[in-house]
Amino acid sequence: MADLKAEPPGPVRSLSEFFALAHAMESDAVARYEKGADLLHQQGADDLSEVFARLAEVERGHVDQVNAWAGHIGAASPAKTALPWAVPDTHDAPPEEVTQSRLLTPYRVLASAVRHEERAFAFWTYVAAHAETRDVKEAAERMALEELEHVSILRRERRKAFHAEQQGATPASMAIALGALAALERRLDGFIDQHPETAAGREFADRIVGDGRRAADTLSGIATREARILYLPVLAVDKQEEPIAIAEYLVEAYLRLAETSQNPETLAAAQELAALAVYRLEILTSVAGGDNRKIKSRRAPPKAS
Repeated sequence: MADLKAEPPGPVRSLSEFFALAHAMESDAVARYEKGADLLHQQGADDLSEVFARLAEVERGHVDQVNAWAGHIGAASPAKTALPWAVPDTHDAPPEEVTQSRLLTPYRVLASAVRHEERAFAFWTYVAAHAETRDVKEAAERMALEELEHVSILRRERRKAFHAEQQGATPASMAIALGALAALERRLDGFIDQHPETAAGREFADRIVGDGRRAADTLSGIATREARILYLPVLAVDKQEEPIAIAEYLVEAYLRLAETSQNPETLAAAQELAALAVYRLEILTSVAGGDNRKIKSRRAPPKAS
């Protein structure tokens, strides 16, 4: 189960607050998925846009359920009741960020939706545990069970998407050796070295290329200590020559390496690699998007803690 990004700032003190929060959270999900659908439609990615549109429709059903529940017990309109605090963030990222991913697939969209529902389940479980009245506790427990059912439904849809991708030209995920990641690092470094304008000029390009070469050497060093295989989404053939797609893929690879590392030395190295890869991705995407303000604010790559 996905953990909460942050604990609620206080208890839910009444059923009115409970329904207001439930309504706001489900409505927020509707708005995010609708925004994602619109952005992807504008990009011409109609298949992915349809996935977001279906998720928005599901969340609209959840809003209707909350309204009907509140009306059944005679509670005030949830949409007109003040929230006790801001709507908690239970999503992976804003739709503007999610839809920019070069690696987005229906499976990845549904995997993100599963994590959203898991965080919602964790949220309502937390609310129930800290409730000060019995009616709020029981309502939050019921809501947690509803979210758990949503998780189950979306997991089934995620499995269908996974198998659909497996039946396509390439599998949804595959085993990747660290040597293959080192080769990707060197390919990306070569491109940036030859096209410094993609990295905000020669100064940033030299820095990024130097970091990339050290990353490749680090990967080779890890590979000599332990035989590591990572299971990662496939980098589609048409994305293997796109610098931003490669950079994004490497971010995911290093985060996965850190998540699965048992060796403290490997964990520290993976965290450092991830920090440098995130920095590189930010530079490349900022240049592609014409946002030089972000570049100027990031004069040096971050250090892993």
